[in-house]
Amino acid sequence: MLLMPLSGMTVMLGGGHGINAFGLQLVPEGEEIAWASALGSVHSPLAWVLTVLIIGHIGMALIHHFIKRDDTLNRML
Repeated sequence: MLLMPLSGMTVMLGGGHGINAFGLQLVPEGEEIAWASALGSVHSPLAWVLTVLIIGHIGMALIHHFIKRDDTLNRML
């Protein structure tokens, strides 16, 4: 989960865009950085991995609740 915002910021920096947070300019716009763009290419695969993990987590919680009928979901809530 930490890699998602870090890789997103790397994409922004690599593309020459600045970084703004809450109305404050943290990094000004500048020239494109090739290595940062290349490193930022992991952002999309990381998003898919995180999505699969979240859906899998929800699915397993529902399996425990409806199929195994144990008390796992109630303990999570």
